[in-house]
Amino acid sequence: MNRLAAQFSVGSPSAYLRTAVFALGAQSALALAYLVATDAGLASPRTLAIPFVWVTAAVIGVRHAERPSSGPRVRLIAALVGIGYGLVLGWFTGAIGVTSGAAAGVDVLTLPPWWGPMLRYQGSFVSLFLFPYQAVGYAALAYLVSLAVRDVAEYGTSAGAAGLIALGSCASCALPVVAAVGSALGGVGLGLGSVPVAGGDTYLLATVAYVLSVAVLTVRPTIK
Repeated sequence: MNRLAAQFSVGSPSAYLRTAVFALGAQSALALAYLVATDAGLASPRTLAIPFVWVTAAVIGVRHAERPSSGPRVRLIAALVGIGYGLVLGWFTGAIGVTSGAAAGVDVLTLPPWWGPMLRYQGSFVSLFLFPYQAVGYAALAYLVSLAVRDVAEYGTSAGAAGLIALGSCASCALPVVAAVGSALGGVGLGLGSVPVAGGDTYLLATVAYVLSVAVLTVRPTIK
């Protein structure tokens, strides 16, 4: 029988709020310990707030997203798609790159909390520029995308409408990529090696796109 009734898996606001409070508390404790242990400085309130928004959204999404039942083969395919998506997103945002020169080694920059400690690595073939909050955010988004792929595999055997409903939720994963491309075309740098400045629209656009993507992928519809 075709499963055409769609129901969004929205949890109670109090459950989301409890998770958010826990995530913010844990981030604040880690940030304080980081400031005490290093000579990292602070930045503007807006700049400091962006990583907290990303990580909090990531924790809420991973904690409350519906996990569809799938066989080992579907789980493997979904995991590969999620990893692939994470790599593509890292590529467009400049977190992952390809080098052709000699290896320059690895160093760690003590930027403000959750912007740092930032890993900067340049090898013979691959370069990495990873802000901690972006690493957490991309990993969470890749996981949520893999869950949406499992939905598509599950509901694709039903009527086409059911598969489209599930696929529609996964379409939101393009938002951070679009934001990254727009930022790159705008020519706004990431401020690597210095205190980041979030006064322009680059980081704000990426943050809005990220939160929307996590929200849609977290409350994606289930088909009954």
